[in-house]
Amino acid sequence: MTSILTHSIERAAPAVLAAAGTFATAGGALAAEAEGGGMPQLDPSTYPTQIFWLVVSFTVLFLLMWKVALPRVGEVIEQREQKISADLERAEKLREEVEQVTAEYEKLLADARGDAQEQFRKAQDKVKADQDKKLAKSEDEIAARIAEAEERIEEARKAALGELRSVAEDAAGAAVAKLTGETPDPAAIKKAVEAAAKEA
Repeated sequence: MTSILTHSIERAAPAVLAAAGTFATAGGALAAEAEGGGMPQLDPSTYPTQIFWLVVSFTVLFLLMWKVALPRVGEVIEQREQKISADLERAEKLREEVEQVTAEYEKLLADARGDAQEQFRKAQDKVKADQDKKLAKSEDEIAARIAEAEERIEEARKAALGELRSVAEDAAGAAVAKLTGETPDPAAIKKAVEAAAKEA
């Protein structure tokens, strides 16, 4: 950057000197028209001195700009460029860190969703297994109660048949005694009732 500014000033120096010469020529023409009267800086006899001090002033200013001002400006520009570059690098690093954190967050979120789904599936399986166990236990209890009820019914049926045979034997004995006027043999009556029950 400093070399560019120096090159620009070196290119501009001849143009400035030419402008100074043109100014001096124009001043001489004005002085001639004024016929020696007017401002002293328009006096042609002072032109060489004025041009000398113009060149000296321009050279001093040029050297000051070239050796003092331009290096400082160049340093400031370079420092700013370095700061901008550092800021850009820091921003790029921060962007990469943000992308990395975002990727890690998305991965953690996906893992959490997968774990939640797995836990939900396990809970469903456990509930289903518990329900199956309870259902099997209920079916076993119902089957046991049904078997117990069937045993009770069978016992009640046998008891009812026994009572019915006893009533039938008594009724048959009473009927035979009434018809014949004699008390029948209990063994014969029992055998006849059993034979009738088997036929029925």
